[in-house]
Amino acid sequence: MPLALRAMAEPVPAGPRWVFLGTDLGKGIYRASWNAATGELGKVELAAPTDRPDFFAMNPVWPILYTVNSVAGDLAGVSSYHVDAARGELTLLHRFDSHGDGPCAVSVDATGRAAFVANYPGGSFAAYYLGPGGEMADAGGLDCKGNATCGPLGPVKARQEAPHLHCAVVSPKNDHVLVCDLGDDAIEVFPIAPGTDTMLGAPVRVGARAGSGPRHVAFHPNGKWVYCIHEVDCTIDLFDWSAGKLMWRAGSVISTLAKDVPVGINTACEIVVSDDGKFVYACTRFVNEITVYRVDAATGLLTEQQRLSCGGEIPRYFAFDPSRRWLVCTNQGTGVAGSGNVTVFAHDAATGKLSETPKTFAAETPMFVLWV
Repeated sequence: MPLALRAMAEPVPAGPRWVFLGTDLGKGIYRASWNAATGELGKVELAAPTDRPDFFAMNPVWPILYTVNSVAGDLAGVSSYHVDAARGELTLLHRFDSHGDGPCAVSVDATGRAAFVANYPGGSFAAYYLGPGGEMADAGGLDCKGNATCGPLGPVKARQEAPHLHCAVVSPKNDHVLVCDLGDDAIEVFPIAPGTDTMLGAPVRVGARAGSGPRHVAFHPNGKWVYCIHEVDCTIDLFDWSAGKLMWRAGSVISTLAKDVPVGINTACEIVVSDDGKFVYACTRFVNEITVYRVDAATGLLTEQQRLSCGGEIPRYFAFDPSRRWLVCTNQGTGVAGSGNVTVFAHDAATGKLSETPKTFAAETPMFVLWV
């Protein structure tokens, strides 16, 4: 039975009714109804006007959504919204300085009391105390511009001319946050203690391969392995994680590109590990592909098992819906208003494979998807 039909035939658990979409050139956060039985989006419409909301995080305790406003100057920041999940409505609560231009990632810890933001062109990282009313208060951070402890810069002058912090991923035990620095070829590992006055500790800098440009990390469910996708050289490699220490695994590097395809203008982007830890998913922009890798249960090493088109141009982000029956990809488009789409792939949890032909929905330069 084809993957799409198999997914539709399986029982559908009760779950979220809405998706929120981040955007590049749109007017703010968009919403659409979500049908978990068919993997379909309803009408895409504006939910909340705001400046370039390209990455979200949901508070696990309170019905609050946080989005970065990925622009420069005074408008660069983080906004918090109350979420009415029944109606798919957002109400602006507060807006805060991100302490750097172009915030590109936000995360919230497991207690809901701390948030973390990475600023890409700003070359900085910021931590915040969170309150139940959407309020935020500064809790420290790191500015890598002109900071000798963060250097040196990577060798790819066109891409690594300055520090570029990307992602802020909280560890499974909620005691560290990992921040990639694409410009410096490094991963900054911060100890955290949410709920305390000294929430953020001094980071340990872990070097990555020169010229790789680390972008995002994802933890394996066993809590012992961390996969890092590198934007500049289009690779994934494996780090071992133990007691807050991150150690690169020699011989683990694998390309996100097909054999004999040069890096050229291609840039690796998102990485996700399946809930059962058996598969890793990655996407690469410009070549516009999603790749599925099988995880060796003993070593954590990856073997490619499927490569397919993302169904659009410039895949910026993808995620599994809460039922794990569908993988949804936001394709940013060509950089002009009106371009971009959302593609929905049926997912076979047993094999890890995706349907070759996705369902496709028009959307305004989408960059992120979140279910509520």
